[in-house]
Amino acid sequence: MKLLHKEFEKDGKGQATLIPEESEDLWHLYNLSMKGDTIKAMTYRKIQKEGSTGTVQTEVKKIQMTVEVKTIEYDAAGNVIRYSGKNCEENQWVKMGAHHTLEIELNNKLTLGKERWDAMHLQELDEATDVHKTSEVAVLLMEAGLANFHLLTAVLAKDVHRVSLALPKKRATTTNYDKALVRFFEQVYQGIKDHVNLDLVKCVLLAGPGFVKDDFLSWMIQKATQSGDTLVLQKKSNFVSVHASCVHKQALKELLSDEQVQKSIANTKAAAHLKALEEFYVMVQREPDRVCYGPKQVFEAIEKCAVQTLMVVDSLFRNANVKLRRQYVDMVENARDQGATCQIFSSQHVSGEQLQKLSGIAGVLRFPLPEIGDIDSDAGLSD
Repeated sequence: MKLLHKEFEKDGKGQATLIPEESEDLWHLYNLSMKGDTIKAMTYRKIQKEGSTGTVQTEVKKIQMTVEVKTIEYDAAGNVIRYSGKNCEENQWVKMGAHHTLEIELNNKLTLGKERWDAMHLQELDEATDVHKTSEVAVLLMEAGLANFHLLTAVLAKDVHRVSLALPKKRATTTNYDKALVRFFEQVYQGIKDHVNLDLVKCVLLAGPGFVKDDFLSWMIQKATQSGDTLVLQKKSNFVSVHASCVHKQALKELLSDEQVQKSIANTKAAAHLKALEEFYVMVQREPDRVCYGPKQVFEAIEKCAVQTLMVVDSLFRNANVKLRRQYVDMVENARDQGATCQIFSSQHVSGEQLQKLSGIAGVLRFPLPEIGDIDSDAGLSD
């Protein structure tokens, strides 16, 4: 995400002018914004004008508006965020307090204002506007006639493309089948060219239950050699063929826990999150007194300076209850001050979905705390 300008006062009040440039930026923006913030952006609104004869004319004008946010809707499929609220800045076309919905799409400039930018907001802003793009992992889940394309970034698991082609049944003479399979491979190859940025992705996983993925990989390298596709040839070591039980999205979790896959994505943020989760589950088996999960358990462990690794899902920071959000932010800051490693998981990622099953917050401890087990893991901070 492009940061055009930011200014903050000593009390934490401030604003940042941003341009979301890709899908991941919109997710960061969704996490940055909350009810009560202000959003300034260009928008379209029907304006009524009264003529000299008393007739009322309606026209749609492009104007700049600032709304105080009441509700936020994140539309992942449409790549848009909708901010609904009331106009809070003088405007010659719109009355103060009039209701309006701003739609922020890719490459739309906006200014986000807050009464207080806390530590998690500032961290999110830094990550969102980091000029070094996060490494991505592309996953092609393939079987004969069907390929589902997914992109895994640090925060998103996004469906980006699908190739579906009816193949004739295999018979004694497979000429028609072979021709159709080549057509299918050509469409998948073109899908990679159109939807996978090979300069950016760390690895491309070709996965599926049969041998189609292996056949495609051999065909693709041969095709690239014959056509002189230097980019594919330069990046051919990034293509990894692995087994998956199916070609649907649930196979992503299975893939990311595969040892071969973990080696391929070793330097990505997703890998760090998966490793932290894996260490947590191993500790549950070996030393259950050295883990905690659930808000109340984790809070008590931080109070005792016992947390070594803290894992929190980002949805906890989107809590409409400002006091509760403040408590979660304080927990992360206190754990960091104590030297703990803090990992913020995305609820839109496979790893974040797993963490949400543990109430969204968990930790591995420096030393055993058997008394923590007496606290209900479902207990909230106010219980």
